[in-house]
Amino acid sequence: MDRSGGRVEKTASNWGLSAVRWAVAGAFLLFVTDLLLAWVLWNERERTLERGRETAAQAATVALRRADNLFELLDRTLSGVSEVVAARERPPSREDLYLHRLLLRRQAITPTLVWLSILNPEGQLMTSSRLYPPPRLELGDRDYVIAQTEHWDHELFIGSPVATRTTGEAVVPISRRIVNDGGRFIGVIAGGLDIGFLQELVTDTAPQDGLVLGIFRNDGHALACLPSRAACPDAPLPVMELIDHDHHDARATVTDRRLLGPGKGIAAYAASKDGQFFVVADLPTKPLLAAWHTNLPIFMVIAFGGNIALAVLGLFAYRQAQRRRQALEALASANRNLENRVRERTRELHQLAHTDVLTGARNRRAFMSEGDALFALAHRHQRDLAVMVLDVDRFKAINDRYGHAGGDAVLRALATVPQAVLRGSDLFARLGGEEFAIVLPETSRDGAIEVGNRLLAAFRDCAVEHDGQTLHFTVSIGLSVRESTDRDLEALLHRADAALYRAKEGGRDRLEWSPASARLC
Repeated sequence: MDRSGGRVEKTASNWGLSAVRWAVAGAFLLFVTDLLLAWVLWNERERTLERGRETAAQAATVALRRADNLFELLDRTLSGVSEVVAARERPPSREDLYLHRLLLRRQAITPTLVWLSILNPEGQLMTSSRLYPPPRLELGDRDYVIAQTEHWDHELFIGSPVATRTTGEAVVPISRRIVNDGGRFIGVIAGGLDIGFLQELVTDTAPQDGLVLGIFRNDGHALACLPSRAACPDAPLPVMELIDHDHHDARATVTDRRLLGPGKGIAAYAASKDGQFFVVADLPTKPLLAAWHTNLPIFMVIAFGGNIALAVLGLFAYRQAQRRRQALEALASANRNLENRVRERTRELHQLAHTDVLTGARNRRAFMSEGDALFALAHRHQRDLAVMVLDVDRFKAINDRYGHAGGDAVLRALATVPQAVLRGSDLFARLGGEEFAIVLPETSRDGAIEVGNRLLAAFRDCAVEHDGQTLHFTVSIGLSVRESTDRDLEALLHRADAALYRAKEGGRDRLEWSPASARLC
């Protein structure tokens, strides 16, 4: 009997202990479930904010891309007019009907422009698409004129919004320098961009409620703004401190604070490719989270009504989601690493394929590829082009006396000397052995001879330290220049080779040139 009672008490005790454990486990599970549901609500809020970030970033990116495309189109328009004016033998004048009609045609095919004008270097209006002859206006005080007359270093300048002095229309002025073939500044081509068209760039983005979207010049002056021009008169100081005009990215930068208004919110900003303007998208938190706040009570009722039943399933789903996300992140990281390795390897292979291993100069393949392109450009536009072929004098004797290591040292030194003489646009390469070649774009025969003599002097002064000895060397140069009968780069190389042979026969350490009329074997 006692033993039976003991067993019953023990069983009851076990049941009681089990009940306590289940109660504790149930309370803990409920607590965890509530926390999980609260996390779900908070995560929904964060996702809503993230969608807001994406909306702001997309709005800024789209507006920037549209503005970039617009200003690129306008730059091509101004550039085309500039080239026509520069190619003419006489400077623009007030009685030039041809230029007036040219501006009329260009404005007609560019509806975003209100007017086109040409000004002389003193800022006086010479030609206008609106009136012929144009009114006598002094526009030298306008920023878009000052920027060009003071040797502004960008091709297209975007000025501050102004009202025209003839009609009072509000426009955003743009301008470009006009420089003739001799590099002389002969005037300014300017245009007036319709502010209403700029406003359409930001209006057509189908924005989120409450979104403020502005396009600003790099000095902070507003060019266009959504919902209205008055919504962002000028960029505040915090915005100016954030913008990096030297860095351009295809994607806007997002920040979790408002930049164009008070209160909490999200903003995205991006600078143009040329650094002349930037775009800011500003989104307040209140309208962004309005739907989330509206649905919050419903979420609470559903959550607390079914949290116990859904706790385990929710936790399982959360863990699965975490694992999948981690797997995707790991896969994405592996893909990025692989892409980086492939990109680096491709760059290295390209470098190896186009660079001479010994001297670091371009090799023959790179020379022929780039040289053909330079020849085609010169041939198309009938521009000067010169080709030189260089060869180390008595290179075999250098090899015999100092060994191949000494010869290699001479070749490496030879590849460095032209850097101080040639321009950045000139092409220098090693064709093979001790033979090198140079292409000089926009260079006449006399100019090429001058460059060649400077090269000869530089090579004479070059001292090569090798194995405790100082080596000196000279080169012979063969020169040819492009003529109308030439059809490819090989013709110039062939004549330059013949001239090099004559330079060798004539005593070395000298330059000879071959005209197209020279008879070659």
